[in-house]
Amino acid sequence: MNNNTSNQIEFLISQKMIDDYAKASKDFNPIHINKEFASKSLFKRRIAHGMLTLSIVMEYLYEIYSDKMLNDTLVEARFKNPVYAGEKIIILHEEKLKEKISVICRKENGEEAISASVTFK
Repeated sequence: MNNNTSNQIEFLISQKMIDDYAKASKDFNPIHINKEFASKSLFKRRIAHGMLTLSIVMEYLYEIYSDKMLNDTLVEARFKNPVYAGEKIIILHEEKLKEKISVICRKENGEEAISASVTFK
């Protein structure tokens, strides 16, 4: 992770990360790993697994809130737009209350990729 500020971080998604995630998760859907298949899809190119992007968001939050995240935690997430290899994501979080955090993951072009909230119980 890079460009870390107190409530924001930027992260570049690579095709290698997507391929590695496919191997680790056993999710070999061709939309993620097959260039020719993806070129004929709605997306026109390979996309990152939604859970890969969410796992990066969660890793970032864990770095900040590790003590709280080890307890009973509720995570709600909504996948809004695909993330492509070579795109940078920007993760922003805002502590609304001591027990709730709002998270937005945007792409460089400003589109939201994920919106989420984390509630600590």
